[in-house]
Amino acid sequence: MFFRRSKSKLRKALFIIITVLIAIGLVIPLATLFQKQPSGGVAQDSGTAQKTQQERLAELEAEAINTPGNTAVLMELADTYIYTGKPDQAVTTYEQVLAVDPGYSDARYMIAYVYYSKDENEQAIATLQELIGKDPDYAEAHLLYGIVLGHDKKDYAGGIQELEKFITLVKEGPEAEKAKLTIDEWKSEQAKE
Repeated sequence: MFFRRSKSKLRKALFIIITVLIAIGLVIPLATLFQKQPSGGVAQDSGTAQKTQQERLAELEAEAINTPGNTAVLMELADTYIYTGKPDQAVTTYEQVLAVDPGYSDARYMIAYVYYSKDENEQAIATLQELIGKDPDYAEAHLLYGIVLGHDKKDYAGGIQELEKFITLVKEGPEAEKAKLTIDEWKSEQAKE
């Protein structure tokens, strides 16, 4: 009995740790999508920081040419394209990841997120539907799909349904709480219609 409880707690702790790590890995590159950057998307703070970023980009581009099937390199390259304000190149690189590994859900999610950030909602929806079809337990896909449907398309019923799926998958946490508040808000909007 004690072993079962400990095993359950261990699983829950591992799940939380993995979820946090995935979230950190997705949030940091995504945060830069919302930052306004002067001069064509290239940050202009200290020259050394930008030079380092540009140098890393050049290194990754060379490495991707030398090892075209290396999905880790391609994912880092795509993320770096996002950091440097090149979302179209990021999408192309994420697509290269999918050409190597069609089941790489993180790449498909990032493509959808880039489309969403560029207000290309129809492409974001199509990509999210494909992702959910291939990986129905990818919680963040349900969250983003719900946001696109409810917030941008004003399809509150569809948005609520996706957010509820997200909550079912993650069970608890700050994002689940935000999703619950959003559901309540959208239900109020539905009642006004």
